[in-house]
Amino acid sequence: MLNKTHKVILFALLFLGFFLCSCENKKPKTEFKRYDLSGHTQGTTFNIVYVDSTNKLALIKHKVDSILKAIDNSVSTYNENSLVSKLNQSDSCFLIDNHILSLFLLSDEINSITDGAFDPSVKPLVNLWGFGANPIKLNDLFINVSDSLKKDSLVCNYRDSLSYDLTDFVGFEYLLLNGDIVYNSFEDMLKGDFTDNFICKDDSIIQLTFDGIAQGYTADVIGDYLNFELGIGNYIVEVGGEIVAQGYRIDRKPWLVQIEHPNTELDGGQDELARVRMDTNFRAIAVSGNYRKFIQEGDKRIVHSIDPRTGSPSNSNILSATVLTDEAAMADAYATAFMIMRLEEIIPIVEGGIHNLYALIVYKDAQGNLETYVSTNLEDKLLYPVPPQKD
Repeated sequence: MLNKTHKVILFALLFLGFFLCSCENKKPKTEFKRYDLSGHTQGTTFNIVYVDSTNKLALIKHKVDSILKAIDNSVSTYNENSLVSKLNQSDSCFLIDNHILSLFLLSDEINSITDGAFDPSVKPLVNLWGFGANPIKLNDLFINVSDSLKKDSLVCNYRDSLSYDLTDFVGFEYLLLNGDIVYNSFEDMLKGDFTDNFICKDDSIIQLTFDGIAQGYTADVIGDYLNFELGIGNYIVEVGGEIVAQGYRIDRKPWLVQIEHPNTELDGGQDELARVRMDTNFRAIAVSGNYRKFIQEGDKRIVHSIDPRTGSPSNSNILSATVLTDEAAMADAYATAFMIMRLEEIIPIVEGGIHNLYALIVYKDAQGNLETYVSTNLEDKLLYPVPPQKD
């Protein structure tokens, strides 16, 4: 039987328990919301969607603007004051920043794996064939030739001759990387803080363009900022069609990305082939194709994918290349390279497990029919038929 003292103690404990439960029940639940940010960069657009419990949109917009400006001032060949533009004008050693360093190292690695198909030093050839930031126009040549077909033929032959000569200035063997990246300790390399690196070349004809990797790289940098600096783990970042995604949408479902089919029967080659859930197997996706960027000269179509190995526009049977992997920069570079390679060159790279690549390639067979190659590891991840989606 409880005495009076025991009853008081018991009542106090019961009241305290009720008070704590009441406080716990009144504690507000963390509410997550979807936030959107978009704009223009690198001659294209960017879109960012993320899920967070607090509104950091103003902060993120300011930081993203700073990131985009820094990358533009570093690697944009359309910016004549960028570091890479000044490097291209140089005929000696030139100090570079970490953006160029990172892209140069990754490009060198992929250049080796693709047997030279991906090569940022292709810029002189890109210019020659009328693409990029500094296209060479040859319309004023042979102005005394009245026959348009003959004139087009002469211009094309002239380009072919120049392209053959320019291949002598294309290749990583004409570029030397030096500085603290070479001499730092392994511990210093892990920190990634490099302040004294330079690229050396002995002729201003040797030039670099990172157009085939920069948009994917930019998406990676923005994604890393959201993840590692702000702790935002649910986001999708798209820059010029190159995407990096992590976590989930506001409805806790994986991000879904559309894969476009280069249906040549449609204007602009736009059609939907499939969709894929971005999951833990891959964070990034990039698509490259020749069905939008081309120049028509007479009856000849000149595609924008220039083969660094031959000096000429690609004559590959590949119409579009979709690559998925862990980094958007890597996916972007491989998709660019695959556009000038043949399917028999691509399959060993993808199926060999290099860089955890997944791929979907649309190509023409020997009879001119559209065919699709899907890597073994991607077959069960494509969604057929395409389901409706709301972002």
